[in-house]
Amino acid sequence: MLNKIFKIISFYDNARWSSKSNYNLINFYQEKLSDDSKLLTHWLCYITDRQMDFKRIWDIGGFIFSELVDSIKKENSIELLNPDKDISFIKKMIDNGYDFISRSKVNENKILLSYGFKSEEQVTFTSRYYPSDYFSILYTFDVLKHFDYSLTKYIVNQLYKHKDSNDYIKRLLFSLYLLTYYEIGQPQKDDLGKFKKNLEKAKKRTEKILKLLDDDNKNKEIFNNEYKKFLSKGNIFKQKRAWCSLRDFFKSPEFKPFFENSLKSENVDSEIIKKLFTINSFQQFELPGDIWNNNLKFRNCILEKTEYETSKKSLNIILREFFEKNKSELKNCYPEQFDITFDFVPRMCENNNCDICPIGLIKEKVKSNFKKTCVQNKNLYCSVALTNCNYKIDCIENKCDLIKYFA
Repeated sequence: MLNKIFKIISFYDNARWSSKSNYNLINFYQEKLSDDSKLLTHWLCYITDRQMDFKRIWDIGGFIFSELVDSIKKENSIELLNPDKDISFIKKMIDNGYDFISRSKVNENKILLSYGFKSEEQVTFTSRYYPSDYFSILYTFDVLKHFDYSLTKYIVNQLYKHKDSNDYIKRLLFSLYLLTYYEIGQPQKDDLGKFKKNLEKAKKRTEKILKLLDDDNKNKEIFNNEYKKFLSKGNIFKQKRAWCSLRDFFKSPEFKPFFENSLKSENVDSEIIKKLFTINSFQQFELPGDIWNNNLKFRNCILEKTEYETSKKSLNIILREFFEKNKSELKNCYPEQFDITFDFVPRMCENNNCDICPIGLIKEKVKSNFKKTCVQNKNLYCSVALTNCNYKIDCIENKCDLIKYFA
């Protein structure tokens, strides 16, 4: 049964990434940014993506972070993150808290105007966990200054080191974890005002990371040991923001071209690029664990009458275990695809729509009205994907994989 559910979820995931209309795009402060700058902006947005409206992060945070990335690259200075400087992209507020702030004004940016900003204003944005988010951003730039402030160069450096490993994507993810989330700790807002001290801490951290990433044989062993610990402690399943961002570089119709073009601009071998965008890479992605894929209604439904029915493990760990046991049958599926629960669960499970759910149909728990929503009309959008997840994809009638699953 869980095999069939994997395939149903794969249908939704393919629909999700079929069009930019199914994805919230970043409100860049200007369109004339390099592909790498757009990728790095996206990475910074995900740093702040915790218990906040993601659209606000993309719309407001994206505007500020894209200008920050562009400015740091042009001016070659991390002083742009010094709260004591007038040029800084972070400033202390009246309540002694801190806001990220743009240099540019809103002007005619319709998205920002819709939030109530005035055209002559600079934009401000506060992430929910801004002390640690600020340090993640500061530390990221301190490492990237050794790679010309290019996220692509950092990624390419790691790809060439791990391209022959069976788990090259997971090793890349670990390298990105080191870049941004490694040893951040629990800083307080008052810590942001100690820029000189923070920069010293950043430099020491950077030295440690560069040593880990070094090609020297001894350091390779250190990297491998740290990577093994990362896996053994289950930390690879806890990197929601890193997995989401990396996944978008591979699958998003907006960011995939940026990523491919950035790799080509760094003269990455075409065979390596081709290898990256294969099912073998995607099957290494871990599902970013969150409240939606661990939703009790969804979880209990798909795990019912399986060996995992009473398991207390997080769903992303369960799905990985099941996938590895059944990989030969799940040739075009992989655990990360269950991230569609972000869109599926609120519309389906939370509204008790089991009767129109394809999973409900195969489980035969209720009288199914599924066929009333599957209209099979190539002149329309797929009514199942639109109803269940709000994904717009053209109907292909009886050529659809979802229909084949029920044949």
